[in-house]
Amino acid sequence: MSTAELRSAPAHASAAAKIPSAVELIARARALAPKLRERAIKAEHDREIPRQSVEDYIEAGLIHILQPKRWGGFEHDHEVAFDTAIELGKSTCASSAWVLNYLADHACILAHFPDEAQHDVWSENKAACIATSAAPTGKVTVVPGGYRLDGRWSWCSGLRHSQWIMLGGLAFRPGEDYPNMRLYLLPVSQVKQDDTWYCAGLRASGSITSVVEDVFVPEHRSVSFATLRDAQSPGSKINTNPIYRTPFIAVHSYALLGPALGAARGAYADFVEWTRQRYLTYTQLAIAQHVPVQLEVAEIGAQIDAAELLARRALSIARKDYTGMTLPTRTLLRRDFTYAMRMVRDAMDSLIKIAGSSGLLENNSAQRAWRDVHAISSHVVMNWDVPAENFGRAEFGLPLNPAYPMF
Repeated sequence: MSTAELRSAPAHASAAAKIPSAVELIARARALAPKLRERAIKAEHDREIPRQSVEDYIEAGLIHILQPKRWGGFEHDHEVAFDTAIELGKSTCASSAWVLNYLADHACILAHFPDEAQHDVWSENKAACIATSAAPTGKVTVVPGGYRLDGRWSWCSGLRHSQWIMLGGLAFRPGEDYPNMRLYLLPVSQVKQDDTWYCAGLRASGSITSVVEDVFVPEHRSVSFATLRDAQSPGSKINTNPIYRTPFIAVHSYALLGPALGAARGAYADFVEWTRQRYLTYTQLAIAQHVPVQLEVAEIGAQIDAAELLARRALSIARKDYTGMTLPTRTLLRRDFTYAMRMVRDAMDSLIKIAGSSGLLENNSAQRAWRDVHAISSHVVMNWDVPAENFGRAEFGLPLNPAYPMF
């Protein structure tokens, strides 16, 4: 058992007066990034980020960014989590940024659960790591006092480093027209782990499969996704900071974009520095003097900057409307976050093209960032078509497409 599993919150999180500022937390993430960079290639070979990276993240207090203060957390704004995710992503190991950033984001999700569930987790370990697999791929049976879960849930990033996991599932009740999409909180000790993670992107994220066999989940360890979507969760009545009272998907898309944007920035910086020393093979002319490369670099940099600016505008809009977010605002934020992701993906496509054959070598960050960004952009939450359609429908005064109730 690791020291992170045994300890509570770090000493600097023990009192509100000692809560680190946003500037300090971002600096801690920036200081951690070089360690993630050093471990990146081995992490890809192992298909898992090192335990030491998780330990370093917890020791820096970054897991507490969005956690309620009453549990030793900092209750910072979502943009602080976004900023730290970018700094971690600049390591060009987006897998590390992805897993570590989600440890903080999942603490924010737990804050939406009933109070008893929060006690179950944080009364024993305020720095508990929580994994998720939200897709409702397993079977849920409604039983007296709660639910029984059976089946397989894939894409469980960071499962090996976590003590708890939240699984998505559809609860069917007699008389209801549609099943209720819910999240269910389980100790990882009740989950079998199947090593299925062989993937082109986010290779080091350890996103293995959870196998659950007839596990009972009490009612208090479950929350309806509709209450998260509509900012009416049980936890929001206890944790009253506005960050827990905003429509979930509308804002939490930042958690996917941050690691991708950081990886793009890191790969771009690496490419520029590398290209200053490169020469065309057959003429020995400096590649940095090649006008087509200069034009491509200008456009790639502009795409990355534009993506970040669009995301920051979305975060600013959300912050002004946390507790009373209208449907037009929700559809706008979903459009903006997913379009920003699309721009980052396009920028990485352009970068890998001008990196040439050497850009595909294992020790070149361009290929890793390209693969990882594509993996993140393929996530269902970042599917451009769904928010684009709903935004267009809202613009014309039409209701949202009922086929996407979670969004």
